[in-house]
Amino acid sequence: MVAGKRQRGFTLIELSVVVMIVATMAAMSVLAINQAFDRRYSSEADRLLVWLEQLAEYSALQGAAYGVITETPEASDLAQLRAVIYYRKRWVAVTAPQPFELSDDARVEWQIELDEEDQLLPQQEQQSRDLVGLGTMDTEPEKLLLPYMAFLPDGYIEPQGDMRLSFSSTDLEFNYYWGEAGARLSMERLQP
Repeated sequence: MVAGKRQRGFTLIELSVVVMIVATMAAMSVLAINQAFDRRYSSEADRLLVWLEQLAEYSALQGAAYGVITETPEASDLAQLRAVIYYRKRWVAVTAPQPFELSDDARVEWQIELDEEDQLLPQQEQQSRDLVGLGTMDTEPEKLLLPYMAFLPDGYIEPQGDMRLSFSSTDLEFNYYWGEAGARLSMERLQP
């Protein structure tokens, strides 16, 4: 008279299927996150290449030499690449194009042989002057900017060498290189 009660619950096979589905979704999520970080680094490397090509175009269009320096602004801990122009026998920082701000884990290494005596273009130091009417004298010599590389109006990039962009949180590295006269700036991704 007492009917057998059916047990309710999940079988071992059903639990195994659910665990496999969850594990597969977790693995796909981890892979997607890693690819997103790789795209972030590749995107920054591409933006840097575009910025450098923009400097080369500015140089050709304006008929002036543009250079690249590395600096860290006082208000920020992030390094940035800044454009400088050769004007009146001096390298002068410019506001256009905007400085290229590197991400917090990015690092730029210049692999160029350049001595201070072998400047890209000769510079002259600003002499101290008497400020007429103020009675003061500027006695501290101005520090000269010395770019690592320069884009010349005729399409040359001086000096020959390369630049490496790397990130502290990954093994990815990007190499920017230029060589013989008239050669374009190129970028390659270095495999870890």
